[in-house]
Amino acid sequence: MVLVGEFFLAGGDESAVRVGPRKSHDFPAARCDGIYPDDAVPRWEVLLTGAESPLRHVVPMANDGFTVFAVPQPLCAALIDAGTERLRTTALTWAEIANGMGDEVSPESAVDLLERLAALAGRRAEEGLSLYCWYWAP
Repeated sequence: MVLVGEFFLAGGDESAVRVGPRKSHDFPAARCDGIYPDDAVPRWEVLLTGAESPLRHVVPMANDGFTVFAVPQPLCAALIDAGTERLRTTALTWAEIANGMGDEVSPESAVDLLERLAALAGRRAEEGLSLYCWYWAP
């Protein structure tokens, strides 16, 4: 089980590698505790775009269970363009899939997470930043 994680905006890879479970930062962020984001991101992308981009790891997962990856641009664009109803439908479908695979994702938390992620993606575009995710699953 993932203990902690978050999606966050940063100016680039050099900034993104300085985050983690025991490191404070002031980047705009959305917590994603309790899920495996590297499984969720490709599913969201497929649900929203019909395709899947490979994840680019900025900090590859090692024996400590920590990783940082960049959220693919096609997903960022799809989140911005999706609109409230499409985000909700995607979140509910994802929650159903995740729960069918043994994860515990409530429909409400799935919708909330995708709405917060879409807001970050919108800020990313406005502010010229990149969207990343870190998580720790020891």
